[in-house]
Amino acid sequence: MNESELHNLFGVAESRGMDPLAVVESLYINGRQIYLHFEEEQMGIMVFDGAEESEELIEYRISARKVYPLTPDSRVELADALNKNLEKKELKIRVAWEDVKSKVFGHYYIKVTVDLKSELVVDYEDFRFIPPPSAYQTAPESMHPVPPENKIFVKYEDIVIPRKLKPHTAYVVVAKTIMKIDRGTAWNGLVNLAQKSKGQTEVKLPGRGKIFLRRVRLNPGKEILYSHEQFDYDKPENLPDGVNIFNSTSFNTSWTDHK
Repeated sequence: MNESELHNLFGVAESRGMDPLAVVESLYINGRQIYLHFEEEQMGIMVFDGAEESEELIEYRISARKVYPLTPDSRVELADALNKNLEKKELKIRVAWEDVKSKVFGHYYIKVTVDLKSELVVDYEDFRFIPPPSAYQTAPESMHPVPPENKIFVKYEDIVIPRKLKPHTAYVVVAKTIMKIDRGTAWNGLVNLAQKSKGQTEVKLPGRGKIFLRRVRLNPGKEILYSHEQFDYDKPENLPDGVNIFNSTSFNTSWTDHK
C-alpha cells in the first residue's frame, strides 16, 4: 500500500457527511482495517503478552511514512475514543518483521500515542465499504439541510403513544401506522438518534417524546440504552439506576407483533 492510496479518516468522514465513528464501524463490520500513518518518526513502547507493568519498558522507533494496522483490541479502544471525542489516545499497532536469511517472520506489538485527527488513515480500496457521499453534508454545518430521516422525525416527534412503557414499542406504532416507513429505515433512524443524543442531549422520539439515548459501545448498531435523565454509561450490563436497554431483536419482535 503506497501513500497515494491512504486517506485521512476524518477527511473521509467529512466528505461523506458521516461521523468518524460511523466510518470506523462501517469498516469494522465488513472486516476492514483502520491504519496509522506518521509523518514523522515516533517512539512507542513494545508490548509483550504476560508482561508485568512493573517490568522495564522497551522503546521502539516507529518509522515515518509507513502504514501500521491497529490491533483488534485497539480497534475497540479507538471506537471508544471517537465516541468520547478525544483528540489523542494510546493505541497498539502491529509492526511486521522478517528474517530473510532464515525465512522467519512475525509481528511486534507497539503502543503509541496517536493524534486521532491527523494520523488515522483509510485505504482507498476500502471506500466501497463506506456509504457514498451524502448530498446533505456539502456545506458548512449551519447550512446543512436536514437528512430525510431526520425530517421525518421532526414531523412526528411530538406524537406520544399512551400506555406504551418501552420507547421502541411506542416508536414502532408511529413508524408503522403514521410514518409508514419500513423496518430497516425505522431502526437506522433510531440508531442515528441515539448517536445524536449520546446520553447527554435530550432528543424527541416519535411515540415516546423526550428521552436520552445512547448506543452500546461494543455493539453500537444492535443495542441502545435509554433514560429520562442524562447518563454517561455505554455497557449492556450492570446498568445504573434509571438506565434501561433494548436491542434490535426486541425492536424486530415489536415490529412483527404490531399489526
